[in-house]
Amino acid sequence: MGHLSPIAKSQLYGKLEKYARSGMGMERACQSLLEQPRLPDAEAKIYNGLLSGLSEGKSIGGSLAEASGDVSKLESEVITASESGGQLEKGFRHLADYFRRVHRTRQKVRKGLAYPIVLIHLAVPICTLATTAFASFSPERIYAERSIFSETLRQSLVSFAWLYTIAFVVLLVGWLIFKFAHHISFADALLSRVPLIGRVHRMLSLERFCRVFEIFLLSGSTMSQALGKAGAASASGAIRSAAKRGTERIEQGSILADVFFQNKVAFPSDLARGIAAAEETGMLDQEFDSWSLFYGASAEEAMDKLGEWVPRLFYWVILVTVAYLIVRSAIAYRDLLMELIDFSF
Repeated sequence: MGHLSPIAKSQLYGKLEKYARSGMGMERACQSLLEQPRLPDAEAKIYNGLLSGLSEGKSIGGSLAEASGDVSKLESEVITASESGGQLEKGFRHLADYFRRVHRTRQKVRKGLAYPIVLIHLAVPICTLATTAFASFSPERIYAERSIFSETLRQSLVSFAWLYTIAFVVLLVGWLIFKFAHHISFADALLSRVPLIGRVHRMLSLERFCRVFEIFLLSGSTMSQALGKAGAASASGAIRSAAKRGTERIEQGSILADVFFQNKVAFPSDLARGIAAAEETGMLDQEFDSWSLFYGASAEEAMDKLGEWVPRLFYWVILVTVAYLIVRSAIAYRDLLMELIDFSF
């Protein structure tokens, strides 16, 4: 059974958003979607999982969390928060937009990486062959005990093993930081400092926080409940921690603006000032809607830059690696010439 790609998830949540907006029950929506021909198995598994969970009396968010391994904790948290706030369609719409952006960014990165990946896979064996040939040649005997081509193959495989190992370690460390950043403030702060990726993570977290907060305000929830649920759905350890502390302070009588101003790591100053003015004028729902749109646009812009610069940075890394291989070949050629000159005398 295949896994759902980001674009497939975007389409899935887009369809669920339409059904939720129409007022049709989720059971009927899933049944209708399951009747569609040529439905991918991974998508059908999610609909069946939703139906199974709902039949057992579980919430939509809880059913979605157990429906498939393709559904991340982030997705179930957003839907749970939206469902609790009575704005389920907004949660589906947010996820549809989020995965659409992820798909577009991945496409740009993959397209940009195609050339440097081909370049390194050609440069390694060619430069290794040249280096091995120069090093193996001597005036007394043209070939060393081991053939040039077998030695080239061995060294090329070793080089590729190192390259793949380094790439795997970098990706693994990045994945671990990203995973822990959802719940741990330190990891969140560390991720936020990473160029390009940090801004994407920060803007997406703030967009999600503002959108969920607005949903709970529109549903008539208390300020402390809205803050706690929005923090939990933000996928940011810093915002989650600040929201948890802020919930306790609001229940003790503090205003929302004070919570924002005293947590500048989690909440930017311009957001805090906007919330303070909106709270005083009674326009918090509109303010959070405006900020969610602003951070959504900022996240999209940041993801576009990420899609442009990651291939560029990777390209320069590959160029440096290729340059090193060429220099190594040139040194081997120089050594060969010196041996020939010494032999002639």
